[in-house]
Amino acid sequence: MKLSLSDWLFPSYCVLCQSQIHSSMGLCQFCLDDLPLLDLAEHDNLFYRPDIVEMFPNCNFEKLFACAFYQPPFDLWLKQLKFNNQIHYKKALQQVIKKQLRVFMTKHPVAVDAFIILPLHKARFLTRGFNQVTQVWQPCLGSNKVLNNALLRHKHTSAQSQLSKAKRVKNLQQAFSCKINLEGKTVVIIDDIMTTGATLNAATLSLKEAGAKHVWAFTTCLTPL
Repeated sequence: MKLSLSDWLFPSYCVLCQSQIHSSMGLCQFCLDDLPLLDLAEHDNLFYRPDIVEMFPNCNFEKLFACAFYQPPFDLWLKQLKFNNQIHYKKALQQVIKKQLRVFMTKHPVAVDAFIILPLHKARFLTRGFNQVTQVWQPCLGSNKVLNNALLRHKHTSAQSQLSKAKRVKNLQQAFSCKINLEGKTVVIIDDIMTTGATLNAATLSLKEAGAKHVWAFTTCLTPL
């Protein structure tokens, strides 16, 4: 890897092995290749995996994409980014997402009409100051159409992390609404962590009520059983 003068003056280091890397990266290639990622070459739709279907039954969306299970080192990176705004982990996550997206798109070249990153409620956005999912994912989507204001989160729900599955579902009833016509379109919704699928299911229902023909869910990590 060829380093520029700015890389030598203002060095960046791999978040795992601490070797020097280009400033645009968060991981060296060796560490990226060694990560325990989900095998999308074998299962481009993770609902084809019996263990994952068992974890997430009765989903409203038709396809599921994820990079990895919510385990080390991904859990640390996501927590530090989400709750402590440790943005140096963002580049590492983006390398992982881009790698997995290349595999998925090679296996599944069907056109997607639009991507929608799940929004935060206005009150939570003002408290946190940023949407970590947008920060990480939007640069990874390139020229793909991203609808930033199509899905509204108008219900300020309680934090999901400490709730049971049943309470998560109740917590999200009528939490989302879609204000545009999606008649006949294939739409991808994006979140960072899928724990029970309640958030993605609630968003999917709103998109289908707006006419979406197919909804796919993309998430950085899946929480294992």
